[in-house]
Amino acid sequence: MKRRGKNSPSIPASLAPLGHVKDITAQEVQAIQEKLNINSIRELVAAASNGLLETVPGITAVQIKNIKRAFKLYKTDDTRVPLWDARFAGQELLRILSLFPEVEKVALAGSLRRCKDTVGDIDILIQSTEADRRKLLYKISRMPQTESIVATGPHHFCVILRNHLQADIRLATHKHYGASLLYYTGSVPYNQYLEKLAGDKGFRFGPLGLTASQTGEYVAGEQETDIFRQLGIDYLEPELREDYDEQTYASFYQIPSLITFNQLKGDMQVHTDWSDGTESIAAIARYLSHTFPHYQYIVITDHVSGNRPNHVLPPVDVYRQAAEIDRINGLMGFDYVKKGLETDILENGEPELANDLLEQSDWVTASIHTDFTRDNTDRLIKACEHPHVHCIGHPSGRMISTRPPYPVNWDAVFDAAARTGTALEINSRPNRLDLNDELVHKAISKGVKLVINSDARTLSHFDFVKLGVSVARRGACGKKDILNTGSWKDIEAFKAAKQRLFRP
Repeated sequence: MKRRGKNSPSIPASLAPLGHVKDITAQEVQAIQEKLNINSIRELVAAASNGLLETVPGITAVQIKNIKRAFKLYKTDDTRVPLWDARFAGQELLRILSLFPEVEKVALAGSLRRCKDTVGDIDILIQSTEADRRKLLYKISRMPQTESIVATGPHHFCVILRNHLQADIRLATHKHYGASLLYYTGSVPYNQYLEKLAGDKGFRFGPLGLTASQTGEYVAGEQETDIFRQLGIDYLEPELREDYDEQTYASFYQIPSLITFNQLKGDMQVHTDWSDGTESIAAIARYLSHTFPHYQYIVITDHVSGNRPNHVLPPVDVYRQAAEIDRINGLMGFDYVKKGLETDILENGEPELANDLLEQSDWVTASIHTDFTRDNTDRLIKACEHPHVHCIGHPSGRMISTRPPYPVNWDAVFDAAARTGTALEINSRPNRLDLNDELVHKAISKGVKLVINSDARTLSHFDFVKLGVSVARRGACGKKDILNTGSWKDIEAFKAAKQRLFRP
């Protein structure tokens, strides 16, 4: 704990959190206050965001970095990490923290709980007593994951991890845990929506709970649901707590329930060692039937191409692969493995493969793998209009942080998909998550059916579908919006409906 020297200036209460930052003493607080004329944390954040801390004499680059970390300003596109990596690191922290006897309850919060596709830092909320704060700080500082602690407040530890991620750990007592979880999950616009709603009903909302505006009397805060109930609104899942208008929030409250992972009946884009995967079909079938017992089917969709030289299945080998699938299904005793394929969408929007090959496939996914900078609206619409294309794979073509989506008139594409009975994919690979949540929401509003796939190349990739489910939930999808929550009989009915549209 910092101790103020005999002749040190006092830190004003309005800037007390600044004094909790590592290597920031009362002298630095005074220098910042006098040079920049700031008297609140809000003004400090604005000054730091605008690069004004660098103008304060005697403040070092390390001190500025610690201040920015403590107030969540040390975040750029370069420092954000994929949801998959952040979730892995966050779950490991939860596992360690839950072992401490001082931790009564612990949960992820912030953008990680809301499942944004990239995450700037890991927000965690711990329920504990005030008396255990010192013990917790000591134990957290000595976790194997901890590199350093750059700020320690009464209810907040800012921790830099050895993997260079930042963990913001908040503390709350049992009385305030639900309110703190709601508040620190965010987003900021959603909290502002709740604050306005609370104000209209005579309350104040914050991390310490819901209180009466006039008297300050505590009303609710032990659980999130208590606050929703007091405000007269239904519980809203964390994935939907983003920056929307009041009308959109109201529409979310009408959704019976969001899609869950256990509702998926199968994975419909799987790659094997016949093309660019690493596992045999038999190994995949064996693994999935045991690891995901709720799956009723899987679809093998190796890249089939006569134009690309490497990591593809030549069209002539499709029939040999089909025989292998028949053999494996015979051993399993039912048709667990379906015969699909992934074909390239050519420049003119046609699938590369001939109709006779497409017709014999249980499921055809068509994807764009070239010309990522041109407007691809026409190609996507033409592919939807092909009678034997069942699904468009990774429709926007984006690679998170490395390749932007290509230009597309999405209203036109979604209209075409709905009109032709063509599904669109939510590709669950961590660097794709394509379609993204905004396009997912727009697609289902137009009646488009979606498919959540892993696009797996190896066994560990099959867990990626949980990311796809998160994207679907952020897009407000229920079970009815996701095609592979249905049985294979339902998939066949979907395909048959498209065929009827194209009969002369």
